[in-house]
Amino acid sequence: MHAREPISNPQRHEPAPPPAYNAEALEFHHGLADYRPERLEAILRGAVAAGPDQPFLTTALPNGLSATLTFAQAEQQSAHLARYFREVLGLKAGSVVAVQSPNCISYVVCLLGILRAGLVLSNVNPLYTETETRRQLRDCQADVLIGSTLFADTIDAAVSGTRVRHVMSISLTDFFPAMKRAGLDFLLGRVKGMARPLAVRHVMLREALEAGAQFAGDVALYTDELPQDRDAIYQYSGGTTGTSKGVRLTEAGLITNIDQFVSLAPSLSGLRGQTMLLALPVYHVFGLFASVIALRHGVHVVLAPSPRPLSNLKKSFEKFRPDIFPGVNSLFAKLMEEPWFKAAPPQLSLTISGAAALDPVIAQRWQEMTRTEVIEGYGMTEATTLLAINPPDARKRPGTAGLPLPGTQIAIINEKGQFCAPGETGEIVAKGPQLMTGYLFRPDETSAAFVDGWMRTGDIGMLSEDGYLRIVDRAKDMVLVGGFNVFPNEVDEVLNACPGVLEAASAGIQVKNSEEELHAFVVRRDPSLSAEDVQAHCAVQLTGYKRPRKIHFVNELPKSPIGKILRRELRTMLAAV
Repeated sequence: MHAREPISNPQRHEPAPPPAYNAEALEFHHGLADYRPERLEAILRGAVAAGPDQPFLTTALPNGLSATLTFAQAEQQSAHLARYFREVLGLKAGSVVAVQSPNCISYVVCLLGILRAGLVLSNVNPLYTETETRRQLRDCQADVLIGSTLFADTIDAAVSGTRVRHVMSISLTDFFPAMKRAGLDFLLGRVKGMARPLAVRHVMLREALEAGAQFAGDVALYTDELPQDRDAIYQYSGGTTGTSKGVRLTEAGLITNIDQFVSLAPSLSGLRGQTMLLALPVYHVFGLFASVIALRHGVHVVLAPSPRPLSNLKKSFEKFRPDIFPGVNSLFAKLMEEPWFKAAPPQLSLTISGAAALDPVIAQRWQEMTRTEVIEGYGMTEATTLLAINPPDARKRPGTAGLPLPGTQIAIINEKGQFCAPGETGEIVAKGPQLMTGYLFRPDETSAAFVDGWMRTGDIGMLSEDGYLRIVDRAKDMVLVGGFNVFPNEVDEVLNACPGVLEAASAGIQVKNSEEELHAFVVRRDPSLSAEDVQAHCAVQLTGYKRPRKIHFVNELPKSPIGKILRRELRTMLAAV
């Protein structure tokens, strides 16, 4: 298959694949025909009723200091904020509120307040520059920007030239006791120079909550009359083209995706009272998904503002002894190299892996070290989060992305747009109730993302006879070597299994006459590891055209904030190695 050729509409004379609903679909809330996702407002109130005084949200600082809100307190504070938006600011349903912050209690309180007020949440990467932040604010037409005092310079500059009418500041210390908050603010601001008050006209979160508390009335009235399939989140994603654009997600899609996930992993339904350490950023769809799972199932979420360096997580692991840890392949690999982690590895009940393929070698080491089961998911922002998971029971099949979620259809199509037979490789396409409604203000790109109702993922994969999905690679990452397709993920798996390698990734490098060759970028665990050692290892595992032509040793691999390898940046590293 030559993935560079455009994929046309599936040929209508080809038989459609059988719906990949799995047997569980028939039991998924008594069948999808009868299933209706619960409203977020009802979920929050149910969590309060089940355990009002149980801890829900904790901000855990690297020095071990922390602050916590119970479920009842989080419900009350988010209600105050919802009333502030609607009654004080006068925002109408559908107004857009952007949030730019690291993980903290205030972030999740804002998230809940925005959605409870019937507004639209747009998460902004806090690592964005002024230009990138302004571009997103303009694109999503944000009316309000909620920003952390840690990024005051960016926020002050970014709102200029946008339609933002109101700015609110939040802090890591918002819900700490007053005396402790004052000391921490002094430390963060005056001593470390990490935070400062915003210069642009703004209101602080504490002031907004006090103003909202002056109003009464049932917060549920803000959303009762709104359809669940309304836009609730504008989550920005590179999609299959790499161009950042707003993905339109709904409340119904979010709750449905969580219920789909739990229905295929029943152990997730018995989590009430357990603790989740969330190092993944809430602004990313995986972190957002994990935080709402916690709300749905009565889980205490310990929010780590920054996992870098990884020693920032040491106190949280020791103090809170988490049961659940969502993460990504690179995070697991790096944690297992930390001396403090190896000396006293946490004994987890559940690990959730996503955002990038989980290397089998790393998965095995992680399971042995933490005594945990790992649920690996496959998905993307355009699918709210998940399309398939590897079930955590006898059905689990290592090396695959598992089974499509109940109610989700997955198929493979070739470059002619025809459905592929089991075992054949092609582009993964999907249908399901969790899919986006489209790209914000981009009808042409929305149209291009769907083929006869099937959403194109941009990923290359295959389905087994019994419905298990195997991810081969991203279509855009495929390398054409001497007329043969090479998928870097396959090569990466071999590289990471090489003795002496800490982590590695490969990428296609363009050479003369527009030809490509594969290069490997390796972080050594053993300083004596040589390029010849790596080449010899690859020679045993890979056929000739799949072997990297050159080995580059580097100090670290470029990754996105969520931990995905950035192959495009590997290419730019050549000048520095």
